Amino acid sequence: MNRAVCSFAQLQSVCLETLRRCQGFEGVNEVLVQPRETCGGAANWTVAAVRPRVDNNSLRAARGTIDFLQKTYALDEVEAAQAAARRKRAARV
Repeated sequence: MNRAVCSFAQLQSVCLETLRRCQGFEGVNEVLVQPRETCGGAANWTVAAVRPRVDNNSLRAARGTIDFLQKTYALDEVEAAQAAARRKRAARV
């Protein structure tokens, strides 16, 4: 599956723009994405947080939209590796 490769900033912007169209996300002004290890053809990122927070029902209702975004976009591998290395260093401190 070919996904459009994006930087963190691009991916967060696309996610914000798309999720704000979902019920309950209208007031969201920030989406944080986090890299994750891939298995098979899975996405290499996940939505880690939205600010301000949304209720669980809205989050569950948006799951299909998030799944669509994960199938459409990939986080740049170099940026994902750098973020993972930073997290590992921070965990050691």
